[in-house]
Amino acid sequence: MTVVVALLGLIFLIVIHELGHMLTAKALGVRVPEFGVGFGPALVKKKFGNTVYSFRIILLGGFAKMAGMGDGAEGRDTYYAKALWRRALIILAGPGANLLAAVAILACVYMFQGVVTDVKPVVSAVERGSMAQEVGMRPGDKIVRLDGGKVETWKAFQRQMSGREVGEKVSVTVLRDGSQKTFEGELGADPEDRDRALVGVRPELETTTYGPVESVWLAVQRCAEITVRLGVFVGQLVTGEKDLYENVTGPVGIASVGSTAVNQGFFLPLLALISLNLALFNLFPILPLDGGHLFFIAAEKVLGRPVSEQTMGKIAAFGLVLVLALFLFATYADLSKIFTGQPFIPD
Repeated sequence: MTVVVALLGLIFLIVIHELGHMLTAKALGVRVPEFGVGFGPALVKKKFGNTVYSFRIILLGGFAKMAGMGDGAEGRDTYYAKALWRRALIILAGPGANLLAAVAILACVYMFQGVVTDVKPVVSAVERGSMAQEVGMRPGDKIVRLDGGKVETWKAFQRQMSGREVGEKVSVTVLRDGSQKTFEGELGADPEDRDRALVGVRPELETTTYGPVESVWLAVQRCAEITVRLGVFVGQLVTGEKDLYENVTGPVGIASVGSTAVNQGFFLPLLALISLNLALFNLFPILPLDGGHLFFIAAEKVLGRPVSEQTMGKIAAFGLVLVLALFLFATYADLSKIFTGQPFIPD
């Protein structure tokens, strides 16, 4: 069920992106014959006004088909009949919608869910099948010692757990109802990383919520910070400082991480991050991405004439091969990590 929620979240972001294109196109006088979610044969089709809305069998994308873009249509309501600035706005509206969605999601998190300001060494949940469940630890227990070593903070507990091995025997002392209880057992393995030893408890989180205006401002700041970090990260990939295989995540990995996020309660922040990534990725100047269309709009402005359809077609075909190659490589990396037990997201 959690995987389904994660996939629905991804579909939601794709719909938001394509809605940005479609609504802006219609507002600027461009006819949109079809708006589709997914690819391949249509499962459902329904026409409202001048637009056919379809839901297709392969849920790996979506589209807002605009009159004049690859269909040979002509007239005042076609895409290429519009001024360059109008076409640029239509293209920018997709990434812009994802950026706004990221800000809106994060703002809601700041307002309603809150931001973690402290992590306490108090058990909030016990993982099923873990050592903690087997020995009888329960929510509300405050961890005070690990193998006799004093524990005052969750970070102190993590430091003492660092380097321990799966199957290693440990004793955990907790404070329960005013008295201390000591539990002994063997450390279990992290389902996401079989080499990492766990007791199997989640800590109690202290959160702070904010008002609407401050939440929006914090969300904008967070998106700006992530954008800068992503720029640095791309630079590190280019220079070889970061390995593409270890750091790329495809649809399988995103679904898996999304499922974990649903279970652990941080799905909305992850959804905002994916939305922001989707916006920025689409701005790369490669056809068929939005950035590629913006590049050719700029080229038309500089040259004083549109680039020929033949040239654009060849570049688009090359770009499509690149995007598909990245997609296949990311999927291969995801499956490889599953079989080798590597985490989808490196520490």
